[in-house]
Amino acid sequence: MTKYRKISKQTIEELEFIISNIPDLIIRINSQSKITFINAASVIFFNKEPDMLIGQDLSKLFRDSGMTHLEHDLFAKIFKTREAEIIEGDIQPHSGTLRSVEIRILPEPLDISEEQHLIMLIRDVTLRKEAERKLFLAKQKAEESDMLKSAFLANMSHEIRTPLNAIVGFSQIIMDEDLTREEQEQFFGYIRQNSDQLLSLVNDIIDLSKLESNQLIIRESVANLNQIMDEMKSLAENEKKNREKEHLLVYLDNAEIEEVSLILVDHFRLKQILTNLLVNAIKFTPKGYIQFGYRLKDNDTLLFFVRDTGIGIPENKKEEVFHYFHQLDNSLNRANTGTGLGLAICKRLLEIMKGNIWIQSEPSKGTSFFFTIPYQKA
Repeated sequence: MTKYRKISKQTIEELEFIISNIPDLIIRINSQSKITFINAASVIFFNKEPDMLIGQDLSKLFRDSGMTHLEHDLFAKIFKTREAEIIEGDIQPHSGTLRSVEIRILPEPLDISEEQHLIMLIRDVTLRKEAERKLFLAKQKAEESDMLKSAFLANMSHEIRTPLNAIVGFSQIIMDEDLTREEQEQFFGYIRQNSDQLLSLVNDIIDLSKLESNQLIIRESVANLNQIMDEMKSLAENEKKNREKEHLLVYLDNAEIEEVSLILVDHFRLKQILTNLLVNAIKFTPKGYIQFGYRLKDNDTLLFFVRDTGIGIPENKKEEVFHYFHQLDNSLNRANTGTGLGLAICKRLLEIMKGNIWIQSEPSKGTSFFFTIPYQKA
């Protein structure tokens, strides 16, 4: 085996300078796991004087720092096989912050010294691990979004075809058949109902596009809140009729708060949010009632609510219903139509309007939606 030649004092000093300034930890241990050399980075990392570290059992030092799987058995194995090992783990140095480290353990050439040694190169990879974690989460989120969009597109063809088929079909019947006036009015009602459904779908897609590109603008103007709520009551009654749920009761509970009824708000977006919540409430309530209204929560905030006695939302789905393209039932055979955009759009609109939205719900007992907007008296 080739002997290592003697090197000059200058070379030794240069090597010592390089080792002292390397940010990675360099530790040399003997066959009893005792530290025989450490560099400056190791002293800083463990916050101990060199004479406190030299001669100390490295396994104990690492156990005290939270790394339990770096034991004497591993060192014995490397001494025996003379093969390098790379391990990763977490260690808590003097700073108290848990750090992720990559440890390379190399057997020192036998002819460097009379006693066998191992060289350990320890690199702090906390930032790399965090970047990998964020990359994994971003990839997972992108894959989930891709699957939801695929489901959305699959459902979209169903959602578009259904009202279009009805519009085309009933238009053809009205043109081709000798119908009574009552029958014509009935078919015209079907055409309008499906046209509204199709228009709502197109509006949701346009709003989604504007929100995603940050192009949606809130336009505030003077609005009569009680008048808006009366319009929502009429809309809910009409929705009941369209869905053949006349047995449901709809209560408007605004306590006739006349002193706060004139406000500055984007009334179109406020109606859009209330419409989504009321239509959903009627859609998912087979029996019972829907109650909605508003209160002055404090001097700066209006609180709106929509309660129903419907099917409810499971605890693990409460946040998901505010995600784009999500529905409680994403199958094409679900009983209730919809794109899965309405609540997500509501949440984004309220964020832009400096408001908030949340849910209280219990499966089979009903759901309550609450949302706030800033109170700006006109």
